[in-house]
Amino acid sequence: MKELDLFSECDGHIESVLIGCETVKVSFQTWDAKKLVLIYHEVEEVKESHCVLGDISDYVEQNRQDGLMEYTFWDVNDEAVLKILAKTVHIYQVDDNMDSTSTLHYIQCDDIGGGICETH
Repeated sequence: MKELDLFSECDGHIESVLIGCETVKVSFQTWDAKKLVLIYHEVEEVKESHCVLGDISDYVEQNRQDGLMEYTFWDVNDEAVLKILAKTVHIYQVDDNMDSTSTLHYIQCDDIGGGICETH
């Protein structure tokens, strides 16, 4: 597993979203089948509209005046399908042999309530 600064969102898709206490974890698969987990910290708001399994055409990070960042996934019809207001995001590429459920639970389980998930 390695941490990334950027990822290729075009033609990828969101496999699942897990919302915890001030933390959101997004399992994402790129067009070339790389599995990623994006972990958003100090989350203030999440807006979602049919974001799972649809093709993603763009991912935009935008600074806001209130100290938060706005992270938005856009679909191929230029509609925002997932918008997250948070302080930070960390992006991890995970092993190819892990499924989407395992990837969400693999990293920092304490962010979503400690004992509710298993580490692998």
